Amino acid sequence: MTFFMELRRREEKGREEGRAEGRAEGRAEGLAEGEAKGTIKGKAEALMGLVHDGLLTMKEAAKRAGMTEEAFRKLVTR
Repeated sequence: MTFFMELRRREEKGREEGRAEGRAEGRAEGLAEGEAKGTIKGKAEALMGLVHDGLLTMKEAAKRAGMTEEAFRKLVTR
């Protein structure tokens, strides 16, 4: 194998490793983002259940969710 062939082989190996690393990082970021969104949505749904049961007002539920009342309404009506 010539020097240039070896150099090209190493470059390609580096690219492949970089792609694999990028995919792994992207997957981890996607999972974390999905988990965070799911947690927020679950909390909002639980609070909305308390609103429907008459135990909380919409305003109080939004406050507990750390959102504006408008944002809370949008989230739970999706």
